[in-house]
Amino acid sequence: MSAFLVAAAATAQGVAGMGFGLLCAPLLIQTYGPREGIQQVVFLSLILNVVFLAQAFRQARVKDALGLLVPSWLVTPLLVLLFQKLSPQVLILTAGSLTLASAAVLALGLTVTMLKGLPGAVLAGVVSAAMNVAGGLAGPAVAMYAVNAAWPAESVRPTLQLYGIGLNLMTLLSLGVPALRWPLLVGLAGGLVIGSVGARRMPATRIRPVILSLAVAGGVLVIVRGWPW
Repeated sequence: MSAFLVAAAATAQGVAGMGFGLLCAPLLIQTYGPREGIQQVVFLSLILNVVFLAQAFRQARVKDALGLLVPSWLVTPLLVLLFQKLSPQVLILTAGSLTLASAAVLALGLTVTMLKGLPGAVLAGVVSAAMNVAGGLAGPAVAMYAVNAAWPAESVRPTLQLYGIGLNLMTLLSLGVPALRWPLLVGLAGGLVIGSVGARRMPATRIRPVILSLAVAGGVLVIVRGWPW
C-alpha cells in the first residue's frame, strides 16, 4: 500500500509540480510512526529534488534559494530537538493538521504581503523548516514566498528544488537517515516514469484539484486515527 501511495504521489509531483508530501506524508507517518515516517518522506523528497533540478538547473535562482536556506539551516537542528520531546500522538495530529492547512492555502491561492524581501525569506525559511520537521511538508511556505516575490515562472520550480535539496539534507542530518525500504524506492521510480509521461499528456490544472482533495482526505484520516477518542 505504501509503495503504491509513493508512486501516486511521485506521479502527481511529476505532472503538476506539487503533491508529493501532501499525498504521502500523512499516511507514511501513520504507517511507520512519526520519526521514521518523516525521515522517509524527507529522504524520498530529496531524491525527487535532485531529479527535477537536473532537468532545469540553469533556471534556478541560487541567491534566492540561499536566502531561504540560511534561516532554515539555523533552526532545523533546534526544531528537531523540540519535536523529539513531543509524544507520537501529538506529532501525528500535527502532521495531519499541517496537511489540511497546506492544502487549504494552496487551494485558495493565498498571498501574504509580508512574505517579501529579506524578512519574508527568513519567515518563509523558518516556517518551511518547522513544517518539514513536523510533517515532511516544506513546500507550501516557500511556494507562497515565491509567488509574493514575483519570481519568473520558469525559475520557481528549479529554485524550490535547489532549496529542497539543502533543507532536506539538513533535516536528514538532524533527524538521521532512514533505513532503505526498497518497495518505497521502487514506487518512487515508477511514479517518476509515469509522471514524466503524464506531464506531456495531462494539464497540471486538471490534476491539481485531485491532489488537493486527496491531501485533505489523507489529513483527515490521520487526525481521526490519531485523535484520543
